[in-house]
Amino acid sequence: MSAVVKNSLKTLVPPNKEKLIKLEKLQCQIFRTTYNPTKMKTGAKILSAPLKGQTLGNYYGPSDFPSIAKVARTLSTPSFTVINEPEQYRVERVEDLKRRGKGAPKKIREAGGAAKGKKKK
Repeated sequence: MSAVVKNSLKTLVPPNKEKLIKLEKLQCQIFRTTYNPTKMKTGAKILSAPLKGQTLGNYYGPSDFPSIAKVARTLSTPSFTVINEPEQYRVERVEDLKRRGKGAPKKIREAGGAAKGKKKK
């Protein structure tokens, strides 16, 4: 290396801490960011992001959208009936299971229903 480069390297001094703080504040003003000297998490990234509520609402559709049962009730007349196939299949399956003795057990109805779990003295 030449003598000029060696001399200039010796004279280079790291910048003062106060100057670095001023520089960081100036950068924040120029680029419109928050000055955060402690580097704590502020949540600014999340708060500045666009809201997602409307997008999610559009994905799932309106909540008052008519179900099959509602449509069947409004369209049913004595001459025309709407069949809800999933419900009809479920009812037939439950009846079949009950016939074979595999259905859900009957609910026990006792006088003083809360006393069932208590021990006798």
